[in-house]
Amino acid sequence: MTNPKLRYTDDGRGGTIQFSSDESSFSMWYELAASPAIAFVNIPSSHFWEIQTKIPLEQRQAVIDFIGNEVLKNKLSKEGYFLTDDNFITFYLGKNKL
Repeated sequence: MTNPKLRYTDDGRGGTIQFSSDESSFSMWYELAASPAIAFVNIPSSHFWEIQTKIPLEQRQAVIDFIGNEVLKNKLSKEGYFLTDDNFITFYLGKNKL
C-alpha cells in the first residue's frame, strides 16, 4: 500500500469515505451511530474484498487498520478506538476496555 489517503464526503448523519492509494481506490459509506458507538463504516467483506478493492486479501487488515486510525486522527477531537468485524469498522469514544 503506497501513498494511502482518505477523502470524506459528509451528508448530514452519514456520508462516504474514499480510500485511495497508488494501487487502488474504493468508497465506503459511513453513518453516525447511537451510544455507545459513535459511527459505523461499511467495509467490503472478506469474501468480496479483492473484487471490490483490487487489493490482495492478505493486505485487508493493514488497509482496515489504516482507515480506522486515519478516521480517529482526522475526525475525533477526543480519545477513541475502533473495532472491526467482516463488514464494519465501529468507532467508540474513550479507551478500549477489552
